[in-house]
Amino acid sequence: MKIFMTGDSTMKYNNIYSYPQTGWGQVLHLFTKNEYLIEDHAENGRSTKSFIEEGRFDAILNKMEKGDFVICQFGHNDEKIQDPNRYTEPYGTYQQNLKFFADKVNEKGGHIVYATSITRHKFENGKCVNSHLDYPQAMLDFCKENNYTCIDLNKLTIELYSRMGEEETKKFHMIFPSNTYKTYPDGKDDHSHLVFDGAKTICELFVSAISKTNDPIKECFLDLGSSVEIDWEMLKD
Repeated sequence: MKIFMTGDSTMKYNNIYSYPQTGWGQVLHLFTKNEYLIEDHAENGRSTKSFIEEGRFDAILNKMEKGDFVICQFGHNDEKIQDPNRYTEPYGTYQQNLKFFADKVNEKGGHIVYATSITRHKFENGKCVNSHLDYPQAMLDFCKENNYTCIDLNKLTIELYSRMGEEETKKFHMIFPSNTYKTYPDGKDDHSHLVFDGAKTICELFVSAISKTNDPIKECFLDLGSSVEIDWEMLKD
């Protein structure tokens, strides 16, 4: 059984050429039971509109079998009003596209779960603030009206970042000086994209939140509240 990741760069699977950038979809397998396979189809810069129009969602549907799952997170790029190829209206074409995803997954006998966009590392007066306009609320409203599960990662990450503080949460993002990584010799000051620690933290938030729902996808994930028996003696050198 498969879990298909549908979203943007914050969820994307990255290879060695963009290391250390890490999407949370790329780390989710660490939290997933062994019998479930994750396919990460998220892509940089995509919105609901461009993901559909480029045929990326069709590629998922062509692989999907009855009983498979889809996790859908969009919003970062839907808000880019200057780009007609990506922009959607939060209470218009954005919600229409969310419905399109759900309808097509349902037709295939799959099950879809939504997640609002993770926060950017943006602080004002010592608190992390929402930078995604009305898109998180539009997704929440759509899911409430249509009885779909939505994990509010925007709210969860804003709350976590505000508790931890601006400096401490820089470690979750692509923020580092020059000559730290060969892939980015000039360094990065990117407050949107994640490194491994950030992606792992997002996965913990998602899995913990989904475990508190009645959604069937929660059976795909490990129980973060229970200890797993590990033969530590066999791990010694």
